[in-house]
Amino acid sequence: MEREAVSPSPGAPAPYRPEIDGLRAVAVLAVLVHHLNPRLLPGGYLGVDVFFVISGFVITASLARRPAAGLVDLMLTFYGRRIRRLLPALLLCVLVSAVALCLVNPEPGQMLGVGWRALFGCSNLILHKLAVDYFRPAAELNPFTQTWSLGVEEQFYLLFPLLVWCSGFARRGRAGSRRLLWLLLPLVIGSFAVFVWQLGVDAPAAYYLLPGRFWELGVGSVLYLALALARPGAAGWEVPSAGGASAGGSSAGGSSARSRPQESPGLGPLGPGAGSIGVLPLVGLLALVGVLLLPLPFAALPVASAVGLTALVLGCLRPGQAAHGLLSWPPLVFLGLISYSLYLWHWSVLALARWTVGVNAITVGPLLALILGLAVLSWRLVEEPLRRNPWWPERWQVLATGVLLAAGGAAGLQGLTRYGSAALFTGDRNAAVYNPAAPAAPCDSSRAGRLLLAGDSHAHVFQAAADHLCRRHGLGYGEAATVGVPYPVLHYTNPATGMNREEALRFALVEEERWAALLATTTPPSPAGPPPGAKGGSGPKDIVVLALRWPLYFDPGFLGDASLGRTRHFDPANDAPLSRQQALERWIAAVGQIARDQPGLPIVLLLPTPEFGGEVPMQLCQPQWFRPWGERACGVGIERRPLERFSAHLQNQLRPLLAQHPKLLLHDPLPSLCPPRSGRCPRLRNGYLLYSDGDHLSRYGASLVLDDLLAALRRRRLLPRAPAAVPAAGRAG
Repeated sequence: MEREAVSPSPGAPAPYRPEIDGLRAVAVLAVLVHHLNPRLLPGGYLGVDVFFVISGFVITASLARRPAAGLVDLMLTFYGRRIRRLLPALLLCVLVSAVALCLVNPEPGQMLGVGWRALFGCSNLILHKLAVDYFRPAAELNPFTQTWSLGVEEQFYLLFPLLVWCSGFARRGRAGSRRLLWLLLPLVIGSFAVFVWQLGVDAPAAYYLLPGRFWELGVGSVLYLALALARPGAAGWEVPSAGGASAGGSSAGGSSARSRPQESPGLGPLGPGAGSIGVLPLVGLLALVGVLLLPLPFAALPVASAVGLTALVLGCLRPGQAAHGLLSWPPLVFLGLISYSLYLWHWSVLALARWTVGVNAITVGPLLALILGLAVLSWRLVEEPLRRNPWWPERWQVLATGVLLAAGGAAGLQGLTRYGSAALFTGDRNAAVYNPAAPAAPCDSSRAGRLLLAGDSHAHVFQAAADHLCRRHGLGYGEAATVGVPYPVLHYTNPATGMNREEALRFALVEEERWAALLATTTPPSPAGPPPGAKGGSGPKDIVVLALRWPLYFDPGFLGDASLGRTRHFDPANDAPLSRQQALERWIAAVGQIARDQPGLPIVLLLPTPEFGGEVPMQLCQPQWFRPWGERACGVGIERRPLERFSAHLQNQLRPLLAQHPKLLLHDPLPSLCPPRSGRCPRLRNGYLLYSDGDHLSRYGASLVLDDLLAALRRRRLLPRAPAAVPAAGRAG
């Protein structure tokens, strides 16, 4: 086997390359600006992809400088450096953020769960699970969301040293470098194929999980190997930056950030040599900035462009070039040196600010100062001292210490979840929440009829108003509701809600069973109706209300929500795809069949309620002492017109069915939720929240809709004109 040194001096400190820290600074600044306001830098999220390429490049360089005597030696050395580099600053950020979160969040349990998992490098797994949870907490309010990229990198670190050892790269020599290169290439191509596939079937997996991200770190590693093989002995390619951070903050080197820069000799394979103008890297850098400025969604082309341009810049940079000079600008290099701490703290500070003072023109200056101050302190007092000074003489002791620190931090966060959060929260847990006082005597509606809700979670929300229904209207409550499945059932997939084919089929069976059980308890009146001359109408014993999240299944684009547009209907009999219009027609036909099978049972179709999305999480609309300004959007609300147009579209589709079945009715909840004269739909009314999240009604909102619905049913003589019961705590407002 040919054995030629890849690095001229194994184990020696590497010459410092400030331009790589400058490139890190570009990436972290892009992420920071994007998180401050996505409109300022729409593609700034791609800064993480830039980090991944740099990380793959420098971690391969690090291993090239440190030949290992054996696999155990390789693992102990590699993971010892990773623990010293990553864990102390991460542990500090997580613990401080966790305590601060408990002060302002009355229910921090799920978020703290992300925090303690970050200490073990697996927060991306729980974040993926939460991303496809229908009732997930808002990611922008979670001060640990940024740790997903750490999880991706740390999982990459579990696999990469094994590839390094099996290829022989860890034992040095060009043959080992070549074998590692050929081993990585199919993995990179396969991972990119997985990424493209996941974008269509499970976008959160493409974003959060290693299989769809491996190729980005792999591109950096392949670039290093290709350059090292093409220019053996060129020190400029064998050395990474000493002090910067990748997406997870990893630094390849252990050399001093204050080392004197050394120039790279000769002409590289991808660009001009030292002293030349270096148009190619400058063009690549400007193109990368251009991609960051474009309003591109998370998709294959933008991500691949960011990865490819980063590799181009890394591969072409030489001292003396314009791009090298720009990226070696001292303030930019310093930001690159502190980029790991800056990456950690920027998101935690912004997330906690959203809980409190908000991120706006007034607060952005102090917030940026706080982020920079915390990052500098973390870098100077924690990150650098603990990375450069050996903790213990034995490497296994470093690993054991790291595990114990992570376990202790996780235990502390779990203790906060169980005991501390209740004591630390400083606000009003019930602010803006409608909680009428319960009377001494229970409400008895056994002699009255029932309102039976069937559908998905938009039907289930009315359970919170069941007591209101009984005390104010004298009616009982029944339900056949399954999260994510309307009735009549629809079979569909949507990666944004986590609904896949298997769950669609399983949940559909559950909803059918619940509907059958509910229907078996109904006692509809005679189809002939109440006897002639009955004062006010005796009314039916039961009335069915079909409530569902119409936009998720049928919106052709009126609301402009991209996540809604990802719904794909299919025929369960043959898996044939169905268009939205075909699915709507089938659903309408199924409702008609129910009306024919149950001719005496009044059925109400509840039209759509407003959709707020996640732009302003509903939790931020609760007034608290630590939230002096609140969110302006909570009072202003959203425009009413798009939902009106969508409702009109549905009514046109349903009109033939309504003409055939006189006991099939439509009810529009917009008048009870959105004042017609304002043209907008607010989140608050009379000091109470109308919604519990971006699209589900709160108890108060559900009560208002029920009041107006039952008033309409009385006008149609389907209910007695006078309520059968008097409410104990009347309708607020």
